[in-house]
Amino acid sequence: MKIYLFNMENGVYLGEDFADEAAFSAELPPGATSIAPPPFQRREVPVFLPDENRWELTSRMLTRRS
Repeated sequence: MKIYLFNMENGVYLGEDFADEAAFSAELPPGATSIAPPPFQRREVPVFLPDENRWELTSRMLTRRS
């Protein structure tokens, strides 16, 4: 199964990977979802909102929390 990876601190999309469905029958590893991000354009960043279980596109510059 294809999974989509995101940064757990800020939700920023990191890419995609494959996972063995049998290994994750109950839940996916932290920082991963089975929900594909929406198509995005240059200067847009998909951000996963885990509390809402959805992706959002943003064009804002995201910075690392200190």
